[in-house]
Amino acid sequence: MKSEAQNFSWKQVLRPIHWVTALVVFILDQVSKFAVVTYIQMGDRVQLFPTINLIHTTNRGAAFGMFHHSGAIFRLFFFGAVTVICLYMLLYWLGTTPQSEKLQRFCLALILGGAFGNLFDRMAYGEVTDFIDFYIGNYHWYTFNIADSAISVGVTLLLFTMLFGSKSKSKFDNKKSGK
Repeated sequence: MKSEAQNFSWKQVLRPIHWVTALVVFILDQVSKFAVVTYIQMGDRVQLFPTINLIHTTNRGAAFGMFHHSGAIFRLFFFGAVTVICLYMLLYWLGTTPQSEKLQRFCLALILGGAFGNLFDRMAYGEVTDFIDFYIGNYHWYTFNIADSAISVGVTLLLFTMLFGSKSKSKFDNKKSGK
């Protein structure tokens, strides 16, 4: 990652790679949720692979079921505020991240697409449909969806590039400058 400052630019945010990536994530998420709602009854389980089931569940809360049992008004204001802040931050980062940081910008677009996918569910239905059940033996991870996956992959790759990408560049830059 470069430390050069860049002014916010909508042109940077609206580059095709960003909105196409976010749109593809959003569409895959919504189509998969529609298929689950249409073809799998609530609570039914369909084995896809030896360690992955499809199971129709919903979540009114946040990641890992946090705030699932909170009141509707609390969830509306809490998720509304958190979503607005997160979307603002994602758009700002996309608009200020140097164009040369392609992987970082792609990660931000993945996160943005996932955020819009889950936001749409919350606004339209008051809850998010989850359906991917990953397990080993009797241990089941929290059920998740395509939007959650895009957010997780985007955040993981973004952290990786921030932690390891900048170190290798700074070592290279130091060698170049004779330090």
